[in-house]
Amino acid sequence: MTNIRVSSEINTLKKVIIHTPGSELELMTPDTAEELLYDDILNLEAAQEQHHQMSGVLATVAQPLEVKDLLKDVLENEFHRKSLVNDLCIQLDAATTAGSLLELGAAELAERLITGTRLERNTLEKYLSPRQYALPPLPNLFFTRDSSMVINNQVFIGNMANSIRIAEAIIMSHIFRAHSDLCCEDFLVDATKENLPHATFEGGDILILREDTVLIGMSERTSAPGIDYMIEQFKKGRKIKHVFVVMLPKIRATIHLDMIFTMIDHDKAVVYPPLILGKDSVDIIHINLSDPNLVRFKRFPYLLKALKTVDINLEPVFCGGTKELHQKREQWQSGANFFTIGPGKIIGYGMNVYTFEELAKAGLPRVEAKDVIDGKVDLNAMNKYAVAISGNELTRGGGGCRCMTMPILREV
Repeated sequence: MTNIRVSSEINTLKKVIIHTPGSELELMTPDTAEELLYDDILNLEAAQEQHHQMSGVLATVAQPLEVKDLLKDVLENEFHRKSLVNDLCIQLDAATTAGSLLELGAAELAERLITGTRLERNTLEKYLSPRQYALPPLPNLFFTRDSSMVINNQVFIGNMANSIRIAEAIIMSHIFRAHSDLCCEDFLVDATKENLPHATFEGGDILILREDTVLIGMSERTSAPGIDYMIEQFKKGRKIKHVFVVMLPKIRATIHLDMIFTMIDHDKAVVYPPLILGKDSVDIIHINLSDPNLVRFKRFPYLLKALKTVDINLEPVFCGGTKELHQKREQWQSGANFFTIGPGKIIGYGMNVYTFEELAKAGLPRVEAKDVIDGKVDLNAMNKYAVAISGNELTRGGGGCRCMTMPILREV
């Protein structure tokens, strides 16, 4: 029996997969940043310090699992080591690199798969190639939410919209299949095993509101064919009865659904008002799967009103407060992107001061991450809270605390 279960965004967290950014971040240059999906290069020391705040807080209430540690464990097994390396090298057109990689020890190999493997220029074709890496570094890996997630008791491996992130999905697929603590064969979707050229979908666009209800953002990263593919898998599983598709504008600020909406309690969600509540709010399409033989579609102009039709009643907490200027600035700084530790217990970037003021008004008092880590505040003794971490460096990567966390076990 697999030890994974996530049937809601808000149920009490038990285990979560994270990745502390490493030297792969320092391999970016201003010339390659855009190709690697960044607006700018990041300072590694600052990014690590801020990530440590998040992981330090999480460690006081749950069990964080590091991708690199899980990967190293998988690579200790000869069969799984060959399977993963060959899979990566074949799919990334680097088959001749597999032999040298397989000679490395598990720890060094795990590091190499994350920080990249330079192209050996031992043939004329390779000498003339513009590629620097046979296997590219993975600076986006610390956004663990995108490439994989758990939906109820099944694993979901994304079909990444950008080829630079395919390796992340392959690595996570092998970790879920091979790691002794996970060892999961029940995959709702594993795009690394399918040929789905147009059906892209990523975890940042998928929110589990209830065991039978999911939100999916149709964004620049998740396509209509991708959503159609997921719906076919939901129909087979029969647990998901309601899918609400949120029609996001395809711009950088709304790269994923969780950049404008995150559920934080049974009756609350942090929202970016202009796109959720305002005159320019995004359209919603309810796809009713109650009868898998007769799928029904209905369009709504407002998300919160649409959710009420399935008895999910959420009060909005405004990202950026009540002023449009602050809303725009704080949304850009991942101000709507919170990770929920438990009902009314969340963590996010503290620089979004107006959002935190709104959270306090909603009954979630601000707590500083440093006070939690130093033992001055015991989160287990609090009914509600909003933990604030430093995020001015991390947010320049284009995501927040939900993006950087991939829960694999929550209480029912």
